[in-house]
Amino acid sequence: MAYQITALARLAGVSVRTLRYYDEIGLLPPAYVGENGYRYYETVQVDQLQQIRLYQVLGVPLKAIKELLTADAATRIDALKQQAQQLQDRRQQLDRLLALVQATLASQQGGTTMTDTEKFAAFKQAKLAENNATYGDELTATYDETTLKAAEQQFAKLSAGDYQASQTVEARLITNLKAVLVSGEVTGETAQQVFQDHRQWLHYFWPTYSVEKHRGLAALYRADARFQAYYDVRAGQGAGQLLATIIEKQTAG
Repeated sequence: MAYQITALARLAGVSVRTLRYYDEIGLLPPAYVGENGYRYYETVQVDQLQQIRLYQVLGVPLKAIKELLTADAATRIDALKQQAQQLQDRRQQLDRLLALVQATLASQQGGTTMTDTEKFAAFKQAKLAENNATYGDELTATYDETTLKAAEQQFAKLSAGDYQASQTVEARLITNLKAVLVSGEVTGETAQQVFQDHRQWLHYFWPTYSVEKHRGLAALYRADARFQAYYDVRAGQGAGQLLATIIEKQTAG
């Protein structure tokens, strides 16, 4: 069955102008243009439009969608599997937050009493899910599954007091990192304090510390812009690379 552009626009819930734009950028050309000048779309284009709409809802930019539509079947299937996993993770996160809201409501109405651990468990799980979505592939490539699972368990059982203490240590680390960024003295006392604070901060989130794992994290700061950005945003441009240098120098030998 062939659809004229107006019929397909109505079917898909988009505007005719949108379909014309997709044609102009090569994202969704029609199957053919009739003698009357109308664009016509067949089953292949209908399926492609459905995929375009799906990827848009998932937040995929048009440029990436265009690449996916022209990729081989295996690549498209892998992309959909990744999106399905992200949606599954998001649903689990929302389920945990809903359970927290319901438990908080019951507690405030006098029906139940929440433990301090229960009050913050959903937020910790949400943070873990966010970290896995952002850094998961790189962390998996750097650390073994046992190490990563142990770190997740360590974070999940972190008390409110320990979490606050970790924030205090990190704030001091950022302040000193800014100072080293200005001075350029990567082996001075302030740089040594940066290293000590970073190591102490890791102790809150890692069940066991080792120089090897610390240097592995420095390698991620060195190689991946997303890891660098965490410190660049907080301490200034180049802070992520600087922290990697400090860790490498303090753990050398």
